[in-house]
Amino acid sequence: MILFFRRIWAFLARDWRLELSYRMQFFLRVLSILIVVTTLFFISKIFTGFADPRFSQWRDPLAAWLTGLAVLNYFMTGFSSLANAIRQEQVQGTLESVLMTPISVPTVIVASSAWDFVQATFFSSLYLFFGWLFFDVHYRGSFLLALMFLVLTTVVLSCLGILSASFAMVFKRGDPFGIFLGTGSALFSGVFFPTQLINQYAGSGVASISRALPPTYGLDGIRRVLIEGQSLRDVQQPLIMLLIFLIVLLPFSLWVFGRAVRKAKREGSLIQY
Repeated sequence: MILFFRRIWAFLARDWRLELSYRMQFFLRVLSILIVVTTLFFISKIFTGFADPRFSQWRDPLAAWLTGLAVLNYFMTGFSSLANAIRQEQVQGTLESVLMTPISVPTVIVASSAWDFVQATFFSSLYLFFGWLFFDVHYRGSFLLALMFLVLTTVVLSCLGILSASFAMVFKRGDPFGIFLGTGSALFSGVFFPTQLINQYAGSGVASISRALPPTYGLDGIRRVLIEGQSLRDVQQPLIMLLIFLIVLLPFSLWVFGRAVRKAKREGSLIQY
């Protein structure tokens, strides 16, 4: 276990040193988040007095948008971080040397994504922090329960990210998971509008896309906790759905990634991109 954490720390130290050379990018991203939060504050004033009982999570649109964007940023990091790390190692020509070391596949998966999650945690929290600091957005309910939903959904999406990285490992380009989850999570998971509207205006066929996406249940659970103040008993349905996704996807994704690594090693294509 000590060796496992030392290896993760080595990857973190490497990525931290690379990040230090792009300080301006860091400050520009912080500024962009503040601009987005400010813009959403003024847009939310259009919906002052909105009280449709069907959309209880959207009585405060600003709180709904900020939680949606913060969670979406974290979710997309969980999905794309490993595939991006694999692609970067391929382009730099270092993937073969990393995978030829006596390091296990799970360690590669966790260590390659560690720095992205550190960044995502900071930038996602800025959405909530700026909303609270400048625009009086308040959250209620158990932050620990919301964190549990965040971690569980991120792990589920990380399983899909492992599948995406498997495609990057073998086929280099043409990953179908990125297209499906990238656009699907933003449009159909309730980030910008209630998912009930999809069934109302687009039909049950399109609404089934929303029900097939893990972020739909994760975001719903987090909003129920932070915005509506619901307890664990009230959010059992999205929690159970996430656990089902995890039980199915985790062993399958690890198996696929292991086979992709062995195939790339056998074909000698680790340094190709």
